[in-house]
Amino acid sequence: MLSISKTFSRPKGWLGSIAGLIMANENKALNQWAIRHLDLTDGENILEIGYGPGYSIKHMLKHYQDLHIDGLDASSTMQEQAQSRVSKRAKDKQVRLYVGKIEKTRLPEEQYDKVLSVNNFTIWDDPKTGLLNLYHTLKPGGTLVIVMQPREKGADANRTKEMGENILNDLKFAGFDHFSIEYEEIRPTLAVCVTAKKPRSE
Repeated sequence: MLSISKTFSRPKGWLGSIAGLIMANENKALNQWAIRHLDLTDGENILEIGYGPGYSIKHMLKHYQDLHIDGLDASSTMQEQAQSRVSKRAKDKQVRLYVGKIEKTRLPEEQYDKVLSVNNFTIWDDPKTGLLNLYHTLKPGGTLVIVMQPREKGADANRTKEMGENILNDLKFAGFDHFSIEYEEIRPTLAVCVTAKKPRSE
C-alpha cells in the first residue's frame, strides 16, 4: 500500500484523488500568497510546476482573462483533477496540462514570462537539473517563484528557513539573479517564498 507521504508527493488512483482534494484545501492560502508574488499581467505565458488539482491555475484565470498557462505535474491523477477544474479553458487551448518530471521534460527555449512552483520543490528528484531546465525555458527577465511550507513531522520555522537557504543556493547555481526571500505565517507553520529572475543579458 502507498505510504501517506508518497500518496501526497505522487498521487495515484482513488487515494490520490482524496489527496488532491486535501491538497487543494490546505494549500489555498499558500497558493494565493505565491500567486501575488508573480505580479501577473494579462497576455503573459505562465508555467506551473506541480499544478496538483489545479487550484492555482483556476485562481489565476479567475483574475486574468488573457493568460496562457501550461502545467507540468508528475501525477496523471492530478492531471485528471486539474483538467476537470479548468475544462473550458483547456478546450480553448488557453491551458495545457502535461504529465512529467521537471528534470526529464524537454521544455521550449525562452517560452515563459513567469514560472510558479508551490510546495513541491523538495520532492524534485534533482532540484539543480530542474532549475537549469526552468532557466532554459524562461524568457530573459522572466520571474521564477518557489514557495515551500514544510509539512513533515516536527516541521517548524527553522526548517522553513533552511528550505529557503537551500532554494536560494540552488537558484544561484542555475544562474538566476535578483533574489528575494519572504516569510509568512500560514497555518500550519511558517512558509517561505523565494523569487528570482533570469538575467536579461548573458
